[in-house]
Amino acid sequence: MTKHFSSSSPAGYELSLARTRGLTAAGLAIVAATYGLARYCFGLFLPEIRQEFGLSPEMIGLIAGLSYMGYLAATFAGSWLSTMFEPRLPILLGGIAATSGMTLIAWSPTPAVLAAGVFIAGTSPGLAYPPFSDVIVRHTETGRQNVIYAWINSGTGFGVAFAGPLALYAGGDWRLAWLVFAALALAITIWNGFALPRRSPHLETERPRVSLWILLERSARTLFLSAFLFGIVTAVYWTYAVDLLTTLTGNPRDAVQFWIVLGMAGVTGCFAGGLVNRWGLGRAYLLLALVVGGAIGTLPLLVETRLGIYMSAACFGAGFIVMTALFGMWSMRIFRAAPSIGFGFTFFLLSLGQGVGPVLSGFLIPLTGQATLFIAAGLICCALAVFRTTSGAEMRP
Repeated sequence: MTKHFSSSSPAGYELSLARTRGLTAAGLAIVAATYGLARYCFGLFLPEIRQEFGLSPEMIGLIAGLSYMGYLAATFAGSWLSTMFEPRLPILLGGIAATSGMTLIAWSPTPAVLAAGVFIAGTSPGLAYPPFSDVIVRHTETGRQNVIYAWINSGTGFGVAFAGPLALYAGGDWRLAWLVFAALALAITIWNGFALPRRSPHLETERPRVSLWILLERSARTLFLSAFLFGIVTAVYWTYAVDLLTTLTGNPRDAVQFWIVLGMAGVTGCFAGGLVNRWGLGRAYLLLALVVGGAIGTLPLLVETRLGIYMSAACFGAGFIVMTALFGMWSMRIFRAAPSIGFGFTFFLLSLGQGVGPVLSGFLIPLTGQATLFIAAGLICCALAVFRTTSGAEMRP
């Protein structure tokens, strides 16, 4: 392995181009397993799971919320382990959590066991995802970091896209699908064990000393607030979109095809780094907040045509993945001294919103109906674009 000591990362070393590409591929794969499968695919199988266990809307919201709460419980653990030891450790623990949690979901004989599996699976991205900001900042060339991060972040789209065809193949056998997911997560975890760089020798003598007071950085306030609100509104879509379409169209197959389109569109998130380099962070954020908000709010209005459904899925899939990439890039700019701490807290807040979203929605749906909830969530997301325009759109590369 060729080592180059980076001026932007004195405590680390830059990997060779070949190792960087291998690391990027392995990172993309584990994000696909932990985010795309372990965390977001509960909504894909919700109609079958609800029918088998006889779950009420309130119970569905609580179980779905556990996935996000699991992420919250693990986020700071992943960031702390990455900062104090090495990023490799929490990333591999995240892969193990994804494997065990999805295995438990596949086996679950009762709603309580199902909820436990959802919670454990939900911890996996919290452990595995934030440490990759440390890996990128310490071990990759500065000029390539946006592009590398965008490719790794797009793993969510790849995971969601993979889940759709498998759901079609499995039919009503959702347990088989989750077993396949678990086996795939195990293989990807082993792959990352070989691909991830081990601790730089310099870190043994230059152990970072970072205070959590850095999270009070004034320039990060808009980032944190935006991430929290974005999490609330997008959780409605991830959790209830397939169930909404199944209810309104009566055709589960169309709903699964919708999920495939959503995932395939999310793959375009790999181009987020180039988008930010060309447009600037603020302008890209403003546009994408409107795109994602429009996709959420118009879904109930477009169910009469497949084209309309697929347009909503494509806009949301691409917009969501790129938006999360923007949050990550933004946080890495602000918290260069401790990337995983600021990065982890940003996604902690995003997931706090995503944990609140399903629970709150579960109690609102009996009162307002799913369609009204989607329209309201879409309007709130669009409103974030106005807020962002007046409070930090000047952020540029």
